[in-house]
Amino acid sequence: MSKTMIWLVPLLALVLGRPVAAQEATGTLVVQVKPFTSEIELKKKVQAQLESGGLEWGLQDGLMVVTMVNKRFIDFNVNHMTRYGSEETLQLPPGDYRITGIGLEMVTAFSPEKMLDKGAFLNEDVLSFRIEEGKTTTVEINPIIRKDMTFLIKWYVPALMTRVVTEDGAGEEVAINLRSDQSLPWRDYSGPLKFTAK
Repeated sequence: MSKTMIWLVPLLALVLGRPVAAQEATGTLVVQVKPFTSEIELKKKVQAQLESGGLEWGLQDGLMVVTMVNKRFIDFNVNHMTRYGSEETLQLPPGDYRITGIGLEMVTAFSPEKMLDKGAFLNEDVLSFRIEEGKTTTVEINPIIRKDMTFLIKWYVPALMTRVVTEDGAGEEVAINLRSDQSLPWRDYSGPLKFTAK
């Protein structure tokens, strides 16, 4: 055996001997989008359009973004489109993850950019969840038009009532796409999620 082979044998033994489980430990994330529902009566055509809708979202670097704004304005890999009444399953490294919702209120404007400035907003880190090795975490999203959402009823925009469900139980439901006192207006936001042409 050559001197090179003598040196390589113990090195290969160290590399190949590393536990596979330690290298590939993952947990399961299920993004479950419930069927669309409405507490008010809608025209059949509108009802059918809404029932066939879905959500666009992406997940990277510990952040899950769900957006109502067209993804061409978002500087984030929004690469999932989950239909109402369906779900997607991902294997993720264990750790803490955050959810940001990008909402849009329909307003009149002369350009898409002006519409975003007037009607779009961000709910940053509005929810969080933890992925644990060998366990399942579910982000459950319920698109619903409620009677008390008079503004959204006018534009037929469902609230995305979202909660995190684990083996220990379910968390509080939060509307990730509705404006609140903590929402950040799009026009005031200059962070990494906003696409800016260079």
